[in-house]
Amino acid sequence: MYGLLRTILNVPPEFRTETLSQVTLAIKRHPCRDSIQSTLRDFWSHHSYVRVISEAGLPDEAFLVRELLARALRHFLPVDEVEGDLYVLMDSLNLKESDARWVANLPNELVAPWADTFRPSTFSILASCKILALRATNVALSRDLIAFADDEDMTKSAFFHLPSLVEHVVRHPEDFHLWEEQRAACEAQLQTVNQQLGDRGSSANLIFRVRLLRSLLGRIQQVIALERPESDARKLAVTVVHGFASQRRIGTVISATTRRLARSVVERTGRAGKHYIAKNTEQWGGMGMGAVLAGVITSFTALFKYSLAAAIHAPLLLAIAHSLNYALSFLLMQAGGFLLASKMPAVTAATLVDAMEDPAKDHMASLQAISKTQFIVTISNLIGAVPASIAIDRLYYVVRGHPFLPEPAVEHGIRMLFPLTSMTIPFAIITGVFLWLSSLATGATANYLALHRMGSAISNSLRIRARLGPRRAEKLANWVKHHAPGSVGYIVLGFLLGAVPIIFELFGIPLEVRHVTLAAASLGYALDASRLYGQLHWQDALLAFSGIALVGILNIVTSFVLSFLLAVRARNIGEAESRRFLREVGRKLLTHPLSFLLPGETGHSE
Repeated sequence: MYGLLRTILNVPPEFRTETLSQVTLAIKRHPCRDSIQSTLRDFWSHHSYVRVISEAGLPDEAFLVRELLARALRHFLPVDEVEGDLYVLMDSLNLKESDARWVANLPNELVAPWADTFRPSTFSILASCKILALRATNVALSRDLIAFADDEDMTKSAFFHLPSLVEHVVRHPEDFHLWEEQRAACEAQLQTVNQQLGDRGSSANLIFRVRLLRSLLGRIQQVIALERPESDARKLAVTVVHGFASQRRIGTVISATTRRLARSVVERTGRAGKHYIAKNTEQWGGMGMGAVLAGVITSFTALFKYSLAAAIHAPLLLAIAHSLNYALSFLLMQAGGFLLASKMPAVTAATLVDAMEDPAKDHMASLQAISKTQFIVTISNLIGAVPASIAIDRLYYVVRGHPFLPEPAVEHGIRMLFPLTSMTIPFAIITGVFLWLSSLATGATANYLALHRMGSAISNSLRIRARLGPRRAEKLANWVKHHAPGSVGYIVLGFLLGAVPIIFELFGIPLEVRHVTLAAASLGYALDASRLYGQLHWQDALLAFSGIALVGILNIVTSFVLSFLLAVRARNIGEAESRRFLREVGRKLLTHPLSFLLPGETGHSE
């Protein structure tokens, strides 16, 4: 039988139908046709046909990571090909999507002679439906899915009586309407879970299981319908062939599951981004002053960076020290409510895509507000970082009699920012990627906390309330809800900037951080020391400041673009809509560039 199937499938699709027609005619004309047809029916009546119907194309596992691992192993490990096992036979044929399309397009007159051969017996239909229903019930009644239902009493779940109902309908096809009603109730329950996931936060495993349940219900629908007179068995055959063609794929499982999760992460990142957009002059002034103070803090971060590099020589210890230095600086800024320009693009891009989904909102006005706030905060960071670094270096000179940086470090501190003769451009782009990754950590943490209702769990926890008291428990819950995601994002950014370059260096790959505010603070120390040493050349200073400007642009643009693309994909913003908006932005930039930079400028004609 394998040889016959393989022979037909090896024929190009355009000639395959003719080949099948010839095989069908040859069997029909053969003197032993009844014996041949009986042998074929016996072959397809094997008990493993139940497995073909109930498993082909459906995930084996109920958890995403396990399913991905199982699919990966199928690519490399052989299967014990038990003789007569139809599932192993079908799996070994290496079916393709084109084979499923070929089956779907076969003429009815060619399908009819094979219908009785391939049609499952009533026993196979009953067994397959019960297996599918039992599996669906097992997945649907898991505690984490029940927690999303309207009623957490699992006996009231639409899936609770699914196996017994399915068995009844298979035995009594006239009661098919009972199955349709039960399936509608199950779909309504899954819809409720989906809405809850949208409101409370998503989990890759939960999304995967909801999709699995929908697939199981769909397969039951196809199989149970075979007992009805008007049923079309070809739909199930196409589904089975398509299942075998796709069941080793990993990318489809990941993309289908993670898109919803990405949307949830993007939504929560976008909510954070709304706090980084100034709407009036008073807010611009407040954000600008906070950004100046963030720049002052960064000047101390740069001071500690140089000190740690000189004092610690063990790579692992140095990576930890740099990471802590950056993370603690960022957390101090967060505690004071001070803005760091490089942290803003990834979250404000998600906010912009939020606005693009709402036709009532002015997309261009949203982008202009984001751009103006970004410009003010960036300039304010630099105004705080460079003068503060120079002032600290002068104070150090007064106390110690020499600049903070030694001469070799001074030259490197200036020349490392030259745009054309250093690795500033690729390093700035990589730093922009780090900034984007830290925003994902922020959104993922917010999603996790919302999914598990962590704020409510802390405030209502009897143990926490007993130890801290009700008021402190409420304060902790409020901090976790509003500030924990940002703190996690800053800690992740600190370790990306502090540890990753050193790890790369251990493998002989040069990588340095080019973070605009940190680079500006470092340049302040280098320029002041160079002047005190009598080595300052204004041409070098101008080149270095041009490098700072380029680093700022690349940090911001890289982080913003990556976040924007992810948000557009996660929210299913059409490609045509995205391109139209980008063209509109391009025209506005050419005609009214200042409307993206200066408060009060709108770019509208009088």
